[in-house]
Amino acid sequence: MRSLMRALIFILLISILGVYCSNSKSTDLASELGIGDPVITSIDPPSGAPPIGTSPGTSITINGRLFSATASNNTITFNGVSGTVLTATSTEITTVVPSGASSGTLFLSKSGSGPIVCDKNNSSSAMNCYGTPFYIDCYKSFNNQYGDEIGVTYPNSKTFAITGQTGTVALRIDLNTEGATNVKLGCDTYLVYSKFSKSCGRTDVGDPNNTATWIYQPTITFPSYYTVQMFVTAGKGNCEISFP
Repeated sequence: MRSLMRALIFILLISILGVYCSNSKSTDLASELGIGDPVITSIDPPSGAPPIGTSPGTSITINGRLFSATASNNTITFNGVSGTVLTATSTEITTVVPSGASSGTLFLSKSGSGPIVCDKNNSSSAMNCYGTPFYIDCYKSFNNQYGDEIGVTYPNSKTFAITGQTGTVALRIDLNTEGATNVKLGCDTYLVYSKFSKSCGRTDVGDPNNTATWIYQPTITFPSYYTVQMFVTAGKGNCEISFP
């Protein structure tokens, strides 16, 4: 009786192992053939900038599984703006952040495998498409030229010092999430500034090389929420960023 029980247990274990191996082989084969919904596991780097001036867009690598190894079968959008797939394998895609891209959802969809349905939360309703957050960082194009960004979050003010005869700082300001925001650049001296739009369009106010264009403690109105990035050039002294 004991021998029979041992034999039955042995057969059961062999059966379970066989099913596991079969499923594992099926999964591996599906991955090799690119069958199934694509999955993004990481993006390197996790943020980037579109082209600014002569600086190209940030090159990024998308890692995951079940991509199409045929580059033209993969479509990438950055918050609705199409990117170009440069290279593709079943586990890795390279692309560049395109002009006009803004922070939001990066979608990777795959054609040739049935209907494509994208969902920004990548819920069960998504088919042949995967969505994941991607953040636009305009300052990446400047290689940390002005040192680390100074972070300011509405409604809290922030004070910093310009220590040289003149100096430039990089700011990252989180605006009011519920509406328009007034931002005051309250430096001791006259100043000039540059601000970037959601898609990194640059607006320069004043010329750092022409003091006749410098202005005193301007207040800038932003009509809606985003994380605005700015450069401020001022003379020696203190500056306060506030929200009047």
